[in-house]
Amino acid sequence: MNYSDDLAADIDGIFNPEPDEDREPREFPHKRLIDKYGFDFKFMETFAWEGATMHPNTRTWPEGEPGGDDLTRSMDVPGRLFLSGLRVFADSILVYSTSKDKPSDLRFYPPVVLTFWSAFEAFVRHSSELMIHTSKDLPSPIADYLRDETTTVNNRGVIGRERRYRAVLDRYAVLLQYGFNHKIDRGNKHWQALEGAKDLRDYYTHIDAMNSRSISSDQVLNYMEAVMLGIIWPSAEVQRTILLRIHDLYWTWAQLVDLARDHLPKGHIEQPFFHAWRLDQQTHLFYCPFTSVDEERFPNSDQQMARWRKEKPSV
Repeated sequence: MNYSDDLAADIDGIFNPEPDEDREPREFPHKRLIDKYGFDFKFMETFAWEGATMHPNTRTWPEGEPGGDDLTRSMDVPGRLFLSGLRVFADSILVYSTSKDKPSDLRFYPPVVLTFWSAFEAFVRHSSELMIHTSKDLPSPIADYLRDETTTVNNRGVIGRERRYRAVLDRYAVLLQYGFNHKIDRGNKHWQALEGAKDLRDYYTHIDAMNSRSISSDQVLNYMEAVMLGIIWPSAEVQRTILLRIHDLYWTWAQLVDLARDHLPKGHIEQPFFHAWRLDQQTHLFYCPFTSVDEERFPNSDQQMARWRKEKPSV
């Protein structure tokens, strides 16, 4: 077994650990969450753990009550997307541990960023829909807000429905307020870190074409932690886990941090292929398929050659 095989085995052990029949299938918070961030997880120390049949937050969906089948079928999507992002990052460690290309082209890190934020959005959307279905006396404007909908009335008095996009973090704050009686302090460092994570995600979703950016393994790890802390931190505040298995995912992340530290000691950078080019406004060729091109300023090769011949006719 060579070096890569050893690392691959370590990674496989993280995602496919040997089953422990003596261990209850419950979550435990990582020590880092207590030592570094000071979160209080006393609510997780009860005999009946969250998700267990006898836990007070485990409830029965009545027969014939609409929505239960649909919500159940999609309930694992957020966690699976988080896990997918972690797996992609693990693949990057395996590849870059022996790579001679430093920095590398964009390959693993943007997909991790996009997939992790998709997981967060899926969590907010699914939790919102579950809260709407199960809450008593929830104001209908709040349900509309969480569903990105609004009620309209046209000039004939006909009531209709329209889609109206609301930012995911705004919807998340409303979800926490009405679902958990917790009003977010937007100045809190964990919320600010979540805002920063959204900005990084937005760069790859709505790219600033005039601002080329590189991204390092350390930035990706910090990003993933910020997104997960955006769920773990309010869980500690309201003393109940608002997404089951988030702590297991955090444990996986922590193990990948150790692997990245051991095998990518200085961090690894991905960047656009032309990121390091410095043309300093020199003449260069580029592809431009538009029909509205100003050909005086941006000639093609034939037009450029014709211009040169006109400027320097042969003797």
